[in-house]
Amino acid sequence: MLVTHRLPPARTATVTDSFAAAVYGSIVAAAIVGAVREEHASSIAAALTLLSTMGVFWLAHVWARITGERIHYGTRFAPSQTLEIARSEWPLVEAAIGPAAMLLLGWAGVFTDRTALTAALVVCGVQLVTWGFIIGTRAYDRWYYALLSGVVNGVLGFVLVVLEAVVLH
Repeated sequence: MLVTHRLPPARTATVTDSFAAAVYGSIVAAAIVGAVREEHASSIAAALTLLSTMGVFWLAHVWARITGERIHYGTRFAPSQTLEIARSEWPLVEAAIGPAAMLLLGWAGVFTDRTALTAALVVCGVQLVTWGFIIGTRAYDRWYYALLSGVVNGVLGFVLVVLEAVVLH
């Protein structure tokens, strides 16, 4: 009698994965904008650096998840699961849209390059605080705890950005 063992299917992407990608994207975007700001890059160079780097990070995350799930579950490559994973990781790129918009306004002449870079960094900070505030509203019953959660998470996010800058320089 031939016995075959059926392997479990690859894990499907969850909403948690998308939120994690968005938060991670906010941190990475802030680190990139902070680095190009220190280098006094032009707005267009900063926007291209930000968007291309986020695209590469997105591809790396998709590949890593596909590889990790194939190793863990022992499954074959499945294009449909690849698309699902790619969609769940896409918020990593979306986190760069707000900062990139500020940089493109600098390129268009609405802001100076320096102002555009600062505005992009502020947008990154607002994103990090917003993620913390969302955590707070879901985890706590009081608005001031939600606000405190936003501030604490924003500060922790910027601490990570500073640590990345220290490691890179």
